[in-house]
Amino acid sequence: MKPYPKILLRTVQAGVLVFPFLVWGLWAWTPLGFWGCVYLAFLCELLPLLGLAQLPLADDEGPFPRIPVYLSSGAVILILGWGGLVVGTGGVGREVMGLGPISVPALLFWTAGVTIGVHVLQFGFLLGRTWLGIRETPLLHQLLPRTGPEKVVFVFLSLAAGMGEELAFRGFAIPTLALVTGSEWGAALISSMAFGVLHAYQGWLGILRTGAMGLLLAASFILSGSLWPAILAHAILDLVSGLLLGETLLRES
Repeated sequence: MKPYPKILLRTVQAGVLVFPFLVWGLWAWTPLGFWGCVYLAFLCELLPLLGLAQLPLADDEGPFPRIPVYLSSGAVILILGWGGLVVGTGGVGREVMGLGPISVPALLFWTAGVTIGVHVLQFGFLLGRTWLGIRETPLLHQLLPRTGPEKVVFVFLSLAAGMGEELAFRGFAIPTLALVTGSEWGAALISSMAFGVLHAYQGWLGILRTGAMGLLLAASFILSGSLWPAILAHAILDLVSGLLLGETLLRES
């Protein structure tokens, strides 16, 4: 791995120092409770910074223990989602988080629409990357499952990501950020930027791509009023990208 960039290290260190002041500011100037402020600041400031700290890993070409990484990542994401569920239901409530009932036709319509949208976006990034001659990071290639056991565990990771990340970054973050900013779409933009930076291990292109996908998932949440289509579409996206289209999406020419 290349030497750790000093500017990145200083950015992360500064962000960690700012974190308690951000929590205090949210607590003092917003209607959110204390734990809501802590969790919101954690999701939108501290966690993306920790993701940004992993940016140098994107160029790592060393051996990659996929199954342990899938298991540990899935567990962490589920804990993240559980935190959003607990803090969110005690704050804005389950209905505002989009966890109320939705009709089957509406669920299918929105899930199909956002699933198609994110796959179109993926292929748009593929075409743009190919045209500009931008290469995907070695780590992203390493993340693809190859053996039967790896693919089985990758299914767990995909389902965990669909549930956990949507509960945190859409179900919790958007309603609470809307209280802070006064705008659901402003909240969607901020949460999607944080979501993109969280995936810094995919490199700068991955940050932009994941952030754009997060914005589409956020749009489905806002327009449908339900989080379930985003949860399903996210899980489907990860499963299809990892198990079916991975090599195609990462090809270099």
